[in-house]
Amino acid sequence: MLLGTLFTAVLSIGGMGLRRPDDRSASSTCSPSFLASAIDLPGNGSVIGVAAEIAETPGHNATISFCNVTVTYTHPGWNDTIHISVNLPQNNWNGRFQGVGGGGWATSSGISSLLSPVANGYAAGCTDGGHEPVSGTSAAWANLPDGQLNMHLFRDFAYLALNDLAVVGKQITHRYYGHGPHHSYWSGCSTGGRQGMMMAQRFPTAYDGIYAAAPAINWPVFIVAEYWSQLIMNRLDHYPPQCVLDTITAAAVEACSSRNESFISEPGRCMFDPHVLIGLKANCVGSTVPITAKDAFIAQKLWEGVRTPDGQNLWWGLNPGAPFSGLTNTSCSSGLTNCTGSPFSISEDWIARWVLQDPHIDLQTLTNETYFGLFSKAFQEYNGIIGTNKADLSAFKKNGGKIVTWHGLADQLIFPGAPLITTTKSGTVILRLRTFIGYFLPPAWSIAWAEPVPTLMTLWGLLLSG
Repeated sequence: MLLGTLFTAVLSIGGMGLRRPDDRSASSTCSPSFLASAIDLPGNGSVIGVAAEIAETPGHNATISFCNVTVTYTHPGWNDTIHISVNLPQNNWNGRFQGVGGGGWATSSGISSLLSPVANGYAAGCTDGGHEPVSGTSAAWANLPDGQLNMHLFRDFAYLALNDLAVVGKQITHRYYGHGPHHSYWSGCSTGGRQGMMMAQRFPTAYDGIYAAAPAINWPVFIVAEYWSQLIMNRLDHYPPQCVLDTITAAAVEACSSRNESFISEPGRCMFDPHVLIGLKANCVGSTVPITAKDAFIAQKLWEGVRTPDGQNLWWGLNPGAPFSGLTNTSCSSGLTNCTGSPFSISEDWIARWVLQDPHIDLQTLTNETYFGLFSKAFQEYNGIIGTNKADLSAFKKNGGKIVTWHGLADQLIFPGAPLITTTKSGTVILRLRTFIGYFLPPAWSIAWAEPVPTLMTLWGLLLSG
């Protein structure tokens, strides 16, 4: 993904004059002993070690040299070991610091995610949150040796390590250049988007601007909801091949798109009923497969969202036109007849390991009653840690902060119908905050979308100008 490039392009609007470090040599300033003296971790954080070296990355017109810093630290009594990476361009620093987020279970996307900001003049940083950047599962770190959940590392992932990054990143930047950044920004998508919203809520003075794309807020319950269509398929004992589901998607787009469009611009108005396709033959590789009533039922349930037998809506659905392959994925081992469910790994991991606290459970045995009960259980146990749905952003606004966030209407993993903040159960919160939040819902964009567009750049420019 090119989200770092996207955000860097957006932030280039209204850019200030480039600044250089002072006359100290790179070898003296990019050294562990010189940089370590500046570090003062929040709370009870304790530095274990600092590493620093001069490295290079390709720039727009020439190779960019930068100081690559790694800070290793711990919170005594937590048995965690966290690594913060900070990259500082030797020349042409633009006076800004950018924190870069992760994805899935990964607190960061690795040091490579810093190269684009550095090539564009930013001092940039990321944190591993105390565990390897593996996005699909928490198996390597979720449990302590006695089998209990590692809540310390979970808090590191949810919020604590994010603030440590902001504090340490700016301290190192100040030490290296002789003065701190005049502005600091956050950039992230999905988990990275949630991280940005978390910073605005818990640490409102950490960043001046936050780019939070497709933010994975309401984590405890929406991750449970991501298993909904897999549960439906399990209960039906029916797993359509993806070519059948793709045919249903194509039919919905054809029925609900405007003239000359290949996407649904207003999915809320799409009343397409997949049952009208029953009997139609889907074109699959080397054969055709008739669409059945069960196929249509599965599609309808994903679009409707999680609904109990008595009509209670527990969570939103995906929009017609979004790919089924994200949450209703199946795999077929023998032609197109021997298919099984292929759940989204994060949802499967979250339900088994964190909500049910049984990593060995076979989720195919989940009953409807047990599944519906997971929503309240997950909310009660984890919302206060990682829910990221605090509606009061007045402290961030008071500090002069600005947020740009978007959610593609064709997102295949995170439900765009859910309000940006749901604690108040009111979409009007966005209208009240629009003076410092730019929030929009582009059609056709999925969670993998990442291309700079004039609309986004203009929006951010307007927000920066007040």
